[in-house]
Amino acid sequence: MNDHPMLIAGGGIGGLAAALGLARQGLPVRLFEQAPAFEEVGAGLQMSPNGVRALKALGAWEAVEPACVIPSEIHMRDGRSGALLQRIRLGKTFEERFGAPYRVCHRADLLAGLVSAARRNFATELNTGRRVTGLDDRGDAARLDFADHTTAKGLGVVAADGIGSALRAAVAGEVRPTPRGVILYRSLMPLQRVPPEIEADCVTLWVCPGAHVVHYPVSNWRNFNIVVAVDGTLPDEGWKTPAHESEVTQHLPGVCEELALLLAAPAAWMRWPGADLPALPRWSSGRVALLGDAAHATLPFLAQGAVMALEDAVVLSREIARTPDLATAFNAYERQRRERTARVQEQSRRQSRIYHASGVMAAARNLTLRLAGPSFALGRLEWIYRWTPEAPG
Repeated sequence: MNDHPMLIAGGGIGGLAAALGLARQGLPVRLFEQAPAFEEVGAGLQMSPNGVRALKALGAWEAVEPACVIPSEIHMRDGRSGALLQRIRLGKTFEERFGAPYRVCHRADLLAGLVSAARRNFATELNTGRRVTGLDDRGDAARLDFADHTTAKGLGVVAADGIGSALRAAVAGEVRPTPRGVILYRSLMPLQRVPPEIEADCVTLWVCPGAHVVHYPVSNWRNFNIVVAVDGTLPDEGWKTPAHESEVTQHLPGVCEELALLLAAPAAWMRWPGADLPALPRWSSGRVALLGDAAHATLPFLAQGAVMALEDAVVLSREIARTPDLATAFNAYERQRRERTARVQEQSRRQSRIYHASGVMAAARNLTLRLAGPSFALGRLEWIYRWTPEAPG
């Protein structure tokens, strides 16, 4: 390696995590975000034990944890009858099983914690209002070009610029996100607006024909996050498209009273189309590597999109630190991450079909959940939750 900084395109969760990981390995980092400030709109997220371990490895857990919520349980319910199908307790036994806790938070709180941790490291330079328009791999160095006609030169480039990555084509050719026939709605409201019929201290999943709903408290119990997923298609209008309550409820006819009351409570909804990425031919080329959603965007139905980016950052930074040749380090990072992230993508698509089942399939699902118990459900998640930085495949 040499004294040139690593350049990171994208100041979301993946980009900031990569900056933290590289700086902790003693490498200077310059990060460039196109927005005028570090702001994560988006929805809440579930921080499973593997995500907590990744944050600890990145030195960011202490900055993130205060804004997290400790939910008491995870509940799965039938959206029409209201029946409790399965209960998973999240206390001491859960933590002992997986070696780390389970938390929920809002994306903005996670981002703020990552920014705070990055600003404490003098090896990290954070830049906002810098839109990347192109890159050039010069063999012995890499260069980013910006909309303001300036440039930045570095050892290499980590492209963490999301599912709509502008830099992905330089690595993997023209690969577009694939719509998956799902519309996602989100709302964030003050916790005091939650109807008393709802168990607000739990992470709750309601399964319905052609739809499902997930909700939980965030931001240290100040707000309540609701996400609704329904079968359907939308043009890609981004994350900030407003939606009326009636648009949400028309997709969920005949739901039980508790769920109906909850869906009527938010003052505003936003919507976006559910999409992910097909398998890319490669994640890196020369001195450029893709990370997070730019490499393997996934549907949110395993609650692992942000967590996979955190894991990526841990693996990428360690490979760069211990491998003299950057291209070799990028290849090692991809080998360790490709199979795992592809499995998350496929299982997330499968979960959508299971959650949205109707008729005989829904009845079989509900019976299985009741009879199998929480140990069976957690067993199916072992391969995700037991990830560690020391065995990062």
